[in-house]
Amino acid sequence: MHSKSYTMTIEKSAFTLAEILITLAVIGVVAALTLPGLIQNHNEKAWSTAKDLTEKKFVEATRRMNVDGVMSGAANNTENFMEYLKKYLKIIKTCDNTELKNCYAPSMILTGKKEQNIDITSLKTAGNLGQKEWNTNTMGFVIADGTTVIMAYNPACPQVDIFSSEAQNGQLDCLALLIDVNGKKGPNKIGKDIVLENAMISDCDISLGSLGICMGGSTFFQSTSINTCSNSADKIYDDVQTGYCGENRWAAAKKKCMAQGMRLPTMAELAQIATYIYAQEDNPIQSTESRNVSPNNNRVNELNWVVKSDNTAQYFSNERLNDGWVNARRFMTRETSINHTGIYTVNYAICVN
Repeated sequence: MHSKSYTMTIEKSAFTLAEILITLAVIGVVAALTLPGLIQNHNEKAWSTAKDLTEKKFVEATRRMNVDGVMSGAANNTENFMEYLKKYLKIIKTCDNTELKNCYAPSMILTGKKEQNIDITSLKTAGNLGQKEWNTNTMGFVIADGTTVIMAYNPACPQVDIFSSEAQNGQLDCLALLIDVNGKKGPNKIGKDIVLENAMISDCDISLGSLGICMGGSTFFQSTSINTCSNSADKIYDDVQTGYCGENRWAAAKKKCMAQGMRLPTMAELAQIATYIYAQEDNPIQSTESRNVSPNNNRVNELNWVVKSDNTAQYFSNERLNDGWVNARRFMTRETSINHTGIYTVNYAICVN
């Protein structure tokens, strides 16, 4: 009897270098497609959680302040109110309305018809947060957890029964709050890491309806100056650069509007604004026309417009002249008139879309 022996041969297989590289490339593509979404979802959840926690902190702080009798009547402006708030909320830094950028990101993104940057330094009053009737300033502050806030207080905050639902739910309606739960880190975008509580910031703060003019109510300002001489980076804001370039106030106004995605108005648009302010719809004021009329006080108050009896209440247009002058319009108590003013002269300005 003979025995047979068998030898089994096992073939070994392996991935080639090319196959490994292709696999890694596919994994990289999949990761590139999915990771941003995963990160975004994580950020969204983190911001949402932080918003809820911050709101609870303000609810609790205002509830306790009401119990202690300092939510209503104790303060007559935002600055006074802040002194009380610091005893109920762990605040590590405060900034008045001239130094908001020291407590908050210098700008934020507003979404709407188009995305645009809002200069934080322009949010100086309660009116800039949609609460014009409060007539108070804003203040910035930083909470211990890194949350940054711009706040305005209503000095007419009503007193409520400490056992009422209003008291238990906090009196956030007495505050206008712009809260960035991400601090100065990005994206600094309303609807993302920035939340509005009893506040409103619009890409069209003031709309004159049928006139079709959209004005940035938070961009009413008195002009400052920039250097637009030939060796300055700011020279791009002056088309001509003749005379007084070192104190160019018109170019500074133009620069400020452009930084917010807006622009200075044309003379025709200033005439339309005058038509509205002076209630001349039946006989519209023309861009090259002066008219002896008195302003409508209700409309002046509605727009928070500067109307004076002297010549200082004049607004820059975007129409720069070649000899160091710019077209402007005066808004006065007895007249509205066109004017040519120097690019170095202190004037008012408004930005439009």
